[in-house]
Amino acid sequence: MREQEMKWGKLAATFLAAAIALGLALPAGAVDGTIEINQAKVLAAGGFPYVISASGSYRLTGNLTVPAAINGINFFAANATLDLNGFSISGPGSTSGTPIGVNAGGVDSTVENGTVTGFGVGVKVGFFGIVRNMHADSNGNGILAGSDSLVEHCTANDSTQVTIGSGIVCVSGCQISGNTANSNIAAGIACTGTVCLISGNTLLNNSVGISASDPTTGYVQNVLKNTTDHNGGTSLGNNLCNGIVC
Repeated sequence: MREQEMKWGKLAATFLAAAIALGLALPAGAVDGTIEINQAKVLAAGGFPYVISASGSYRLTGNLTVPAAINGINFFAANATLDLNGFSISGPGSTSGTPIGVNAGGVDSTVENGTVTGFGVGVKVGFFGIVRNMHADSNGNGILAGSDSLVEHCTANDSTQVTIGSGIVCVSGCQISGNTANSNIAAGIACTGTVCLISGNTLLNNSVGISASDPTTGYVQNVLKNTTDHNGGTSLGNNLCNGIVC
């Protein structure tokens, strides 16, 4: 009996050692296929900017504090999602167009669910990007999006870049809905190309509430109270400008 117990003990120890080895072999910071990012991991990898170079899912597990004159996250991969998970990426403050908090240049990239503040640009995405549930406040510019992007349920307030600091700027074919863009030096929301739809936003105390390059951009059901409420574009109805339907 004693000999059998010893054999079982040795077998259990072998299984335990194998389990530990397997655990150590898992990718660092990977949970259910999601790569986790935090300040300690970024510094251990050599510091900022943290580079996302492969498609997949990434998630913050803590706030990031970024030194001056450098991007927070460079996001080159296509088909990748960065979930800030309620955390923030903070820079030291900038009134120019650089650096960028999250620079997501890859096609079909998504940035969501957190705060980016204190950068020249808070969040920048490329073609077919998605920015949602983000606070991009107190940057030089809030959110810059490439053509055919979606920007929804974000705040982009207090953009400070001299003469051109805007809350949300998109190129062409963008849908911009359900956002708040207040107290920006230039536009609350701007479509610099063609065929954007700007709907259901609240735009207050900007130099221009909605700025659109031509009549192919339409706006509907926005609430506006700005120095100039709209410049260009075509009203699709039910906007409220300084308390009057416009």
